[in-house]
Amino acid sequence: MSDPIYNAFLARQLEEGQRLAASSDLFSLITPEPVSGQSAAHFLLEFRCKGLARQAGRVVENSLWHIGVFFPENYLRTAVKVWEVLSYWGPAPEPWHPNIGIGAPSLICMHLTPGASLVEITLGLYDLLTWNLFATGDEGLNHAAAQWSRHQDPKRFPVDRRPLKRRTVTLDVQPLTTGGQP
Repeated sequence: MSDPIYNAFLARQLEEGQRLAASSDLFSLITPEPVSGQSAAHFLLEFRCKGLARQAGRVVENSLWHIGVFFPENYLRTAVKVWEVLSYWGPAPEPWHPNIGIGAPSLICMHLTPGASLVEITLGLYDLLTWNLFATGDEGLNHAAAQWSRHQDPKRFPVDRRPLKRRTVTLDVQPLTTGGQP
């Protein structure tokens, strides 16, 4: 499809996503090569933050997450289903969060307004993965995680308190010299 508004939206998402990734040491944006002059509609988000996963029947910390974001052609014109846009790709076998369903594929429950930007989606996903954002009132997609979280010390959450937008700074400090003497 050659929709100039949709293609401009995709190009802007790539640019803004790359800018966000450049300001973070916890997030990378991986994109495939666009097809013949069109902007890529698929993005792979890599998060390197602490979150929870279920492994061998136990809840454990995990620190690597891949989530796919796909903007369908009708994304700007109609309300789309969240599962048409977001999908969990791994590598943890079972993310442990009330808003992330277990099974293949793992579904993600997140408020997604029509035309939400890649940056908005990324910030929301980061809040889910780190347990900055969770609600257990309606049991979500993962009933066991919702019930488990109700019996945890609230001080345990969020699991990762680091901000997404930060970058480690390396400085080369030289001694101050005056008159040729250090």
